[in-house]
Amino acid sequence: MRRSLLVALALLAASHVPAQETPAHVDANPLARQPLERFAATRDLPLFSPSRRPPPTPTAHREAEPPPPPPEPPAVVLLGVLTDAQGTRAFIRPNPMDKVRAARVGDDINGWKITRIEPTRIIFGQDERSKTFAMFETRRVTTKTARKNAQR
Repeated sequence: MRRSLLVALALLAASHVPAQETPAHVDANPLARQPLERFAATRDLPLFSPSRRPPPTPTAHREAEPPPPPPEPPAVVLLGVLTDAQGTRAFIRPNPMDKVRAARVGDDINGWKITRIEPTRIIFGQDERSKTFAMFETRRVTTKTARKNAQR
C-alpha cells in the first residue's frame, strides 16, 4: 500500500505542472490568444465597407491641356508677282529683316501655305483660316494716315 501511495503521489506530482500566469485581459478576450496572422483578412477586407473590398486608390485627375494656339499669319510684304514660262511666282519678304524670296503656290511660310497668287495679291491658308496680302497695302495705309493728319 505504501508503495502504491508513493506511485500515486509521484504520478500526481508529474501530472501537476504549475499553471502559467496569464494576464487578466487575455482571459477576458478569447481572441487575444489567437496569432495576428490569422486576422489578415480583417485588415485586407474592411469591416465597414458594404462590398468588403478596399476602396480604390485615388488617381490624379489631370485636365487635358488645351491645344496650342495656331501660329499667327506671317507678316509678309508682297513686293511683286511674276508670271512666265516657269509659272507664277510671288516675290515676298517674310519678315522685315529677311531677304526677298520667290515663292510659289504650295510653299510653306512660317506654318502657312500659299494657296493662291494673283496679279496684285497673295493668299495664305492654314486649316480653315486664310490671310490675304496685297501689294501697295502699306502705301494706302500711309496715304490714309497722311490724309487724316492733314485734316486735323
